[in-house]
Amino acid sequence: MSITFLLGMRALFAQELSLAITLLIASTIFAVSQQLQVRFKSAKARTASITLLISCLMVLTLLLLITGGKDNTGPLWIYLVPPVTMFFAGFKRGLLALLAYTVVSAVILFALGDVLLLTNYTYAFKTRLLYSFLTVSFLSAFYEYSRQKSYDTALHLKEQFERQANHDHLTKLLNRRGAQQCLEREYARLQRNKTSFSIAIADIDRFKSINDTLGHEQGDEVLKQISNLFTSRIRGQDILARWGGEEFMFIFPETNEAEALKALELIRKKLNTTPLHINDVEMHVSSSFGVCEVNLTNTVAFAIKQADKALYHAKDTGRNKVSAFSSLENQS
Repeated sequence: MSITFLLGMRALFAQELSLAITLLIASTIFAVSQQLQVRFKSAKARTASITLLISCLMVLTLLLLITGGKDNTGPLWIYLVPPVTMFFAGFKRGLLALLAYTVVSAVILFALGDVLLLTNYTYAFKTRLLYSFLTVSFLSAFYEYSRQKSYDTALHLKEQFERQANHDHLTKLLNRRGAQQCLEREYARLQRNKTSFSIAIADIDRFKSINDTLGHEQGDEVLKQISNLFTSRIRGQDILARWGGEEFMFIFPETNEAEALKALELIRKKLNTTPLHINDVEMHVSSSFGVCEVNLTNTVAFAIKQADKALYHAKDTGRNKVSAFSSLENQS
């Protein structure tokens, strides 16, 4: 925009009116393209802006190719087209656009004699101009392809690192860090929509004795099979995380304590009736659960603390049961 405006003003002062008008129109179109991206931050606006920018640049350079510009130096500006097109349009669309531009340029330079040109170029100049343009286009395409590959690789590695940071390597569930992020997100939604959600903490009953009897490798297998069973019994919007050791956390979005209590009771019964297969031997394992609702009164930290209390109440009163914070509150 700035370059075409300055060149347009220079041509205007030199009384080269046709060149000045062409450059100033191009500068205005570049300004419109820039404003599209600044004012309307959407994918459609960006596509429209890029299309307008590249189309204007291509038309402008083709006009300079046809007219010769100042002292027949106009064709030199076509070298701007490959890097700009590749940078804004990306590798695939940029390659197609450059291919079309190259065909049009070749037709202007070589087809029908010089009938499409308003100036004269030698045959050697035209061939070398086209060859050098193809070379710059190839290098720009290669650079853009390499840049996109590097970006995709970096993005993939970033996603992998984030997943490793937020997931438990044994069960593949969210870990404590990942669960905390989900809790923050759900609490933010609660404040927007005023809709409560529930938190539950589950603890595998007598897990220490399982480790002592079977060994830690088999204990890990127990955790994996239980996490798979828990995952299969929750809804798509529910969240399950390994809270630590043999503890799991359930997050039930837009679910009150009574509804969460019913869901956990079904999960508890399913665990009781589903044997685990450890070293080709069937074994039954139970779990205790503590649940608390998060609402405008109960914060996340408070709910975690109370769900933990409810869990230990369930374990202290016989294990293999679901205990709710509200029932403890009523007892007190």
